[in-house]
Amino acid sequence: MAAVSIGNHAALRVNRIEREKVRTFYLDVLGGQLTRELDDKDDIRLGSDFYLALLYTRGDGATVDQGVSYAAEDALAEDDFLKAMFLELKADDVENTKRRIIASGVRVLNVPDPHLYFQAPGGQVFRLVGQDEDLSAYEGGRHD
Repeated sequence: MAAVSIGNHAALRVNRIEREKVRTFYLDVLGGQLTRELDDKDDIRLGSDFYLALLYTRGDGATVDQGVSYAAEDALAEDDFLKAMFLELKADDVENTKRRIIASGVRVLNVPDPHLYFQAPGGQVFRLVGQDEDLSAYEGGRHD
């Protein structure tokens, strides 16, 4: 069987009215770099090789990324994001990152797990973990 892995690109649909809060969070709080800005889309690099497309509304981005609609009406309702996918956010300094994230005013979720789970501006839910943390307990055991 062929092995698969999650790639280093993701796209998130967010409401246009949240654009400044979303940018502040991903750029200022998490230290991302804005690599491209369009009327309907921001491309951000997190770390050395993870690329995040933030999709807002219809506009010029559809011509850059052929066949993709960035319609605001396609965005999920705020509470629906809590039912969607949890993403993992890795940090070298978990405690400092945790303080910055909480101080930014995000919604912290009560999850029975020692990690910080939070809803970022734009609605996505993340779990904060250490860069080199052993997460094998979340994999159903070790696969030696």
